[in-house]
Amino acid sequence: MCCGSRRAAWRHSATPTRSSVAPPATPAPRAAGAASPWTAGAFPTAPIRYGGPGEVSVRGPVTGRAYRFSGAEPTQAVDVRDAAVLLHGAAFQPG
Repeated sequence: MCCGSRRAAWRHSATPTRSSVAPPATPAPRAAGAASPWTAGAFPTAPIRYGGPGEVSVRGPVTGRAYRFSGAEPTQAVDVRDAAVLLHGAAFQPG
């Protein structure tokens, strides 16, 4: 028996049959207005403080969300994925 026939035999035995594959699970119906796991709130937030002058609007580099920091509200709850990137800048500190 050569390598090619062994490989073909292995592939045939490793291929799942229709009866061995379970049907995909059907998700449970959500209540009206319930948030999808991929919408806002799916990831935790972290308080980030803007220490620069004036007011600034920043678009989250990962989520694309808009965050507005000002003298009146220098600390905002920022998605942790965006916060990890924003904290690399000198104007932002953990809140």
